[in-house]
Amino acid sequence: MATQVAVCLALLLGAAAAAPKHHALHRSGLASIPLRLYRGDCSRSGPALLQDPGAGMNVSGLEPFGPVLKDGFFEVACVKDYMFENGDKHGDGKFAYAAGDVSGVSIVHYTDVVPKEDQEKMSPEECFRFCRSVPEMMFFGIAHGRDCYCAPYYKAVAGDSSACDQVCEGSPTQMCGGASKSSLFEMHLCADASSNLASAQAEWQGLSSEVLQLSKEITAVAGNMQESASSLQKRLGDAGDPTASDLMQSAKVFAGELEHAAEAGAKLGGESVAAEAADDKAAEASTQKLEALVTKAEAEVDDLSKLKSAAASESGAEGVAAQYYPVMYFVDKAFEKVPSTCGGTSAQKPLMANADGCAEACDALGEGCPGYSYFPSGTSGLCFLFSKLTSVTYYTGCGSADSFLQKTEEDVTGTKCVVKFEDFEGTTLAPDASGKCEKCLKKATKAERCF
Repeated sequence: MATQVAVCLALLLGAAAAAPKHHALHRSGLASIPLRLYRGDCSRSGPALLQDPGAGMNVSGLEPFGPVLKDGFFEVACVKDYMFENGDKHGDGKFAYAAGDVSGVSIVHYTDVVPKEDQEKMSPEECFRFCRSVPEMMFFGIAHGRDCYCAPYYKAVAGDSSACDQVCEGSPTQMCGGASKSSLFEMHLCADASSNLASAQAEWQGLSSEVLQLSKEITAVAGNMQESASSLQKRLGDAGDPTASDLMQSAKVFAGELEHAAEAGAKLGGESVAAEAADDKAAEASTQKLEALVTKAEAEVDDLSKLKSAAASESGAEGVAAQYYPVMYFVDKAFEKVPSTCGGTSAQKPLMANADGCAEACDALGEGCPGYSYFPSGTSGLCFLFSKLTSVTYYTGCGSADSFLQKTEEDVTGTKCVVKFEDFEGTTLAPDASGKCEKCLKKATKAERCF
């Protein structure tokens, strides 16, 4: 969100983590640039704004420290500034003034407007206190440790390799420019408060809706997984297949994790913030609350999206599953077409998908998934991907009429343990008593029954 508060974190030529904040622009690294806010001063009473022909062009009627027009500032650059050298129409630099014909503006120097007896030793805070009351100025700069000026913009020009290393006369812990460069600061408009609040509200509304929708979809996936796994676990347990029964238990556990994640997402998406905009302070407080929610919601959308992808797959491209052959093809071709289940080392969490979607998920893992166990269930199915297969149970009693009692033919015959054909072509996966076959299964169990 393009608010001034959000811009406080930026990639700059900044300090290392342990460096003082006032060195933020003089070393390479990731820096947290503080936005110093003075919301309470906004709209302070004072004379009417001057109707100048151009920013800084008429300072004759400018009252120093007049009406407050800006409520905060943050450091943005350390550069040799064209405006400091050539943008002064009024002071000692007026003979080098060259900005008039180009932009019709001028910088305004602190020392040209503030009476000498009222001048304070310079610091970023003192320069801001002056420049925030100068109309149409968006930046202020400090050079030589003491020379403060207000500018409608700044323009970096080629300079030497020197740094902003001059200590501020009024704040020895901070730097105020250098021998040839200026420390530049951007000021934050008081008028931004209401627009920032509106932007934060709009962003939160969009993200909260997305979080709620993802939570709803994950809840549905969790329900389907829980129902399918519970039904299959009972059937496989009754059939004496503890390995497959354990797979269903893992699916039930994952379904619970999905439910909890969805509940947390729904709770976050349902949060609301009263948009108090009675004044700038109230608007800023509401904006900060909304921005905190936006940050949480952005992370939640990312987490929920990943979780949904891990738990459910859209229907894969038709025919993808054809590249996977029943593991029994490589164990005993006589039982190639009978239902089978397998066990081994899981490659990832259980997945709700059809056969093609399951195949695509396995393909996405490359060598990390040589095969999977698939259990059709309703319009979809449960899929268990393996990084290594160690066992197979194949059912030879599923051909009788009695075996299909209260079961659909698809639920039974579509249950298969499969491996990618190209990875095992010309080899056998039949258990090898010698233990010399690295890819062979450890166990193949013939079940003369159905499930």
